[in-house]
Amino acid sequence: MRKNLRTKTDDPALVTRKAFVWEDEKAPPFSDFFAGTEARRRFLRYWIHDTLRDLPKRLSYNLLRLLPARLASELGALHYGMIRPFFGARNRRIVENLARIRPDLDPVTIARQNWRGKGRVMAEFSVLSRIDASDGITIEGEENLLSVHAEGPVVVLALHLGNWELLPAVLGRLQIAAASFYMPPESRLEHHIACRVRESFGLALLPPGVKGVRPAMKRLAQRDGVVAIFGDEGFDGRIMAPFFGRTTHLSGNLAVAVRLARHAGARIVPFYVVRKGGSQFVCRWLKPIDLPKTDTPGLKLAEDVERLNSVIEPVVKRHISQWYFLDHEL
Repeated sequence: MRKNLRTKTDDPALVTRKAFVWEDEKAPPFSDFFAGTEARRRFLRYWIHDTLRDLPKRLSYNLLRLLPARLASELGALHYGMIRPFFGARNRRIVENLARIRPDLDPVTIARQNWRGKGRVMAEFSVLSRIDASDGITIEGEENLLSVHAEGPVVVLALHLGNWELLPAVLGRLQIAAASFYMPPESRLEHHIACRVRESFGLALLPPGVKGVRPAMKRLAQRDGVVAIFGDEGFDGRIMAPFFGRTTHLSGNLAVAVRLARHAGARIVPFYVVRKGGSQFVCRWLKPIDLPKTDTPGLKLAEDVERLNSVIEPVVKRHISQWYFLDHEL
């Protein structure tokens, strides 16, 4: 346990986010319906309100599963393209963010592309196995991962670009077993679908929040252990990373990735996906990031985080129209 403290920083200017503890909501028993107003309200919300709210999602997910991957992707793009005008606040944030991140681009065009891309990702959840079985996936730079994996544990630093859900499929193609952190969606149905699809490719899902740290460390203690974490991040509607010129902070996954790598002696390999059109993708593994050796990693934590940010930020900028968090507050 003392070893874990060595990666903490003493710099008061670098405030860290309090680790959140996530608990899966337990299904209220039927007896709660008769157990008083609050218990009855919880029972009705869980079994009636949430079920009816998720019914359209359940229907669309299962109907899209019947379609060819390319058609499902196009329908998702069409759907999100149609609803885009009804989300004024999100569109305004895209314009504001582009003015700071990529002022050389036309915000109207990028907003349209971004919404359509998100629609494709949502729809492609239903047909990921068909995309994986097709010739629509090209893998580049896999030697960057394979060579490092042969030498010891690896922290995969992934990005929410293109269709990032292809990460488990790509790892499966490379015959590498891995575990991954993830953020549960609010909808129980979406959570169930996301877990089922990801696990169908052999990806082990770590418990969200602080509960996932111990099993992640246990995994990385193995010589061939691989843990994936997303370096770019949106939390409570705000962009945590990349920094885009803002002050470095330790309140996000970049700091978690550094701590995991430092503790386990693991190397960090960035990964991202770019959509080349329709349901055609290029999945890229970048060169490994080696953290400089030090006896005081806590004092180097901010520098390490900046090092990771300097790698992922140019990638996100280059493919900004395909970035999931573009409509979050910067």
